[in-house]
Amino acid sequence: MTPPFTLTPHDVQLLTRANARAPKAGEPDPLLKALDDVAQRAVGHRLFTALRYDLEAGLAHRLYSSAPDIYPASGVKQIGAAPALRKMVESGQPLLTPDAAAVRLNFLDADAIFALQCESVLNIPVYGQGRLLGQINLLHAANTYTPAHVDFCAGLALIAAPALITPRPPP
Repeated sequence: MTPPFTLTPHDVQLLTRANARAPKAGEPDPLLKALDDVAQRAVGHRLFTALRYDLEAGLAHRLYSSAPDIYPASGVKQIGAAPALRKMVESGQPLLTPDAAAVRLNFLDADAIFALQCESVLNIPVYGQGRLLGQINLLHAANTYTPAHVDFCAGLALIAAPALITPRPPP
């Protein structure tokens, strides 16, 4: 049985406070950091990242990473060159990659993913203002994520939208 995933009153307070804060120069966006913390508590992950799309340029900019030494928040990927990114942009639907074989097919950086001892990836689209803004990504051990995780994390993606709409300038 899949455990029920919920937002606790503490999670709601954390997210509310984070959403009210503008990011400070050189620090991770407080809303994305709070979502990382909530996702860790609720569903677990070894890596949490957030990407903002620049569809005109065909790029995905990494805005946040829970492991900035391996996946820096300044990373940029060509959407057309990355199978999982291309699928996300084309379909606008979540992508559940359950195991190592699927990771090898969908991710050019599979070796870096495996170095984190991750073999399961959950990519969730983030929509706002009537358009696809980007995605949040959770990575963990093989076969960790299920369709129930997809549904819960889709709710987290809604919360991520303000951080992906436009760059949130520091005060």
